[in-house]
Amino acid sequence: MISMARILLILFLLSATLTLHALDEPKVARAKYDELAAKVNAGDMNIDWQILRLSARVGEVYGDYDPYRAAKEALALHEKGDYEGALKIAIETERHNIADLDAQVAAWSCLMQMERKQEAERHWNILRAIVQSILKSGKGKNAKTAYFVVGIREELVFIEEALQSRVTQQHSERIDGHYYDVVSVVNAAGKKDSLWFNTDTDIELSGRAGDTGRHIY
Repeated sequence: MISMARILLILFLLSATLTLHALDEPKVARAKYDELAAKVNAGDMNIDWQILRLSARVGEVYGDYDPYRAAKEALALHEKGDYEGALKIAIETERHNIADLDAQVAAWSCLMQMERKQEAERHWNILRAIVQSILKSGKGKNAKTAYFVVGIREELVFIEEALQSRVTQQHSERIDGHYYDVVSVVNAAGKKDSLWFNTDTDIELSGRAGDTGRHIY
């Protein structure tokens, strides 16, 4: 016989699941990503960038490729002045996911350092479109105006590169069935702020992964 505590737990988890954004199945999301990425590669910037970003995450476009490791290696090379080496890694990451914010920042920076401004402009345009897509999703001041990001990695790069701020503290909140990352930051001028990010996508994808131990970037 199921205990009352067990029933309440099941109802809680069910209610949380029902209130999250419904995500596509991986194959459907991958097809959407492929279609939108092809348009961007052909020079069409007039797409829904939020769908592109989300489809990349849900569609598991990285496969076995590790964007965290790649970003770390690219940064190390960039700091040594090896811009060609860092650019090569950034381009490879973009080949897996053109909406990878970190890779677009790295590619643009490397090309600017090498004074290849025409090539850098393409990455800048994509970078700007991704950032504007996040900025259009909200103001980040509270749960109702939380920014929509497709993952913690995108969130951190957005804070550091787009907002030119550093994280000092972070905690999670659950409000009305939705999940949020509440991040305390300090900007370049020393001003403190608190930013809200919707993390429903992370919660749902973690639920899908279950006990498999598979990490979905």
